[in-house]
Amino acid sequence: MKNPVGSRTFTSAPALSIYVMAGSLLAFLPGGLFRFAWAKVIVVLLAVGAALWAGRANPAAGGRLPRSTVILLGAGSAVLLLAALLSPSPAAALLGRWPRYEGAVVLAVYAAALVLGAKLLGGPDGTSGWHAFHRALAVVALPLAAICILESAGLRPLGGAADLRPGATLGNASDQGLVGVMIAAVLALPSLQRRRTSWLLRTGCAAGVLIAVLSGSRAALLALLAVVLVNALGAFLTGGGPQRGNKLTWKASAAAAGSLAGLALLVFLIPGARDRLFYGETVTGRWLLWQQTAQMAQQHPWLGVGPSGFVDAFPGYQTQQWAVQTGGDFPPDSPHSWLLQALLAGGIPLLLLALLLAASTLRTAVVRIRSADGARRTALVGALAAVVGYGVGLLTGFTSPGTTPLAAFICGGLLATTIVVSKESRTSRLRGWSVTPPARKAAAAAGALAVVGGLVLAVPAAAAEWPMAAGVGAAGSGDIAGAQRHFQAAQALRPWDSDTALLAAQAFAGPAAEGDPAAAERAVEWAMVSLARTPESVEAGLALSIGYLNSGDVPAAKERLDELIVRAPYTSQLYVQRGIAAFGLGQPEQSIADLQTAASQSPESPVPWQVLARVYQRVGQDGNAIMAQERADRLASP
Repeated sequence: MKNPVGSRTFTSAPALSIYVMAGSLLAFLPGGLFRFAWAKVIVVLLAVGAALWAGRANPAAGGRLPRSTVILLGAGSAVLLLAALLSPSPAAALLGRWPRYEGAVVLAVYAAALVLGAKLLGGPDGTSGWHAFHRALAVVALPLAAICILESAGLRPLGGAADLRPGATLGNASDQGLVGVMIAAVLALPSLQRRRTSWLLRTGCAAGVLIAVLSGSRAALLALLAVVLVNALGAFLTGGGPQRGNKLTWKASAAAAGSLAGLALLVFLIPGARDRLFYGETVTGRWLLWQQTAQMAQQHPWLGVGPSGFVDAFPGYQTQQWAVQTGGDFPPDSPHSWLLQALLAGGIPLLLLALLLAASTLRTAVVRIRSADGARRTALVGALAAVVGYGVGLLTGFTSPGTTPLAAFICGGLLATTIVVSKESRTSRLRGWSVTPPARKAAAAAGALAVVGGLVLAVPAAAAEWPMAAGVGAAGSGDIAGAQRHFQAAQALRPWDSDTALLAAQAFAGPAAEGDPAAAERAVEWAMVSLARTPESVEAGLALSIGYLNSGDVPAAKERLDELIVRAPYTSQLYVQRGIAAFGLGQPEQSIADLQTAASQSPESPVPWQVLARVYQRVGQDGNAIMAQERADRLASP
């Protein structure tokens, strides 16, 4: 006999949680400095809260994660904790770094999304949950696709620079592409079934493909290809019954062929996607990044450089080729590969655990699909395609609050598709007690406390993005006092964040380099705060040096720059600033040598030549000064 309370509950609170979870893809902070990460974290936490409320009305509903998944995640968490505690910046490693802040809170949100997917898409009501999720994704895909279309036409409805690749509400083109991939994967097979909402699912699936293609991400295109293959293979192998199986197989074959042809046509018709597909510079840059990351891993094999430690460690492994191609002044915060990301965050142990988790997920997914039937089986095949597509995309990408919660939610539903109480749990006291009402109430209370705690940290962290944006704008316009007030307000909202101080120091370093002594003093102040928390940060060290240099302490600037160049010998801005410091200390020969080195490392930048022209002029080398200025003018011209 069906439980009417449980049935009513599913149509309200759990469905609300599913729609909120899907809606997190659209969340962003208008007017913030980085508008995308914390807004999505908050919405995912609200989705978890809605699910906890739903669980009070029907505690027996929902599924659970396999024991192997829980064990592997627990072991990985322990490795990450150890790596963070032993890293040069333990607090920053534990709490996360700008802009993705993948520390304890955000990683816990990822885990919560995984559990949430198991709860809402697994168990006896799982089929209804998948139907609600399909509708929610289709609804969300439509406005997201509309934004992507506008951005591909050169418009910026959400703001942002016109010369940068947009990412809609994800803030990053690669993230946009992966979200489109997952939407298309989940909706593809269900959209072939005859239901009242089939038109909505088909529209949503087409929107997902368009979102992915308009991103111009090669990783997304490769992931779409993987999605087509997994969905087609799943339809071939899991058709139910001869007549229905043949019909589904025919539909899947036609859909797969049409998808591949349509995908190829879209790629060649859309200029941005076509140009990116045949643009080789980023491919070369990615290979260089991986080569240098591999060298870093060889020197830190067992625990890596700690969570969020990549951005500080990478400048020491840059090469001349990397500097020439990228300028080398803005170190990446990720190796752009989930395998290398695991290796550098937690060393070989974390990489092995990640590989085991991937293998366990695939094995469990196949078992779940084989044991399911009908609409649930179709949903699970689409979920597997989404998870595989996400994994393929992350081979050249990185996790983020924009994509990982959605992938984790889908994966949770894929893995937890059986009834909560199993035969095994009846024979185990511990597992038997875990499904009793007192245990469920305790778990719900702990979950509620965790959600409240997460919101207590996430809401002020998100709010800090507004004064951060105001501070950067004020510093750029020369309002140093106003910028200081805004940055202090941001720090009050996010006192645990080391990168609030770093961003403030960098914002003040700009006007300081132009000769503003008040900005120079503030750059020193904020850089010292940043270095106290992240002592290995080359970026903070550079901001401190600029502050010293333009506040009159030239020897301190020169000493700091000497130290930084030993650690990061292929960062051109370090040589520019040391060239200025050397000239101020009466060392014109070293100044010229440093500026020439900077010019060789950053051949597309006019800055080294501009400074070099002034140095040549001051030492009486007028001919060289004219040539250097002409070179600077050529590079500065559009």
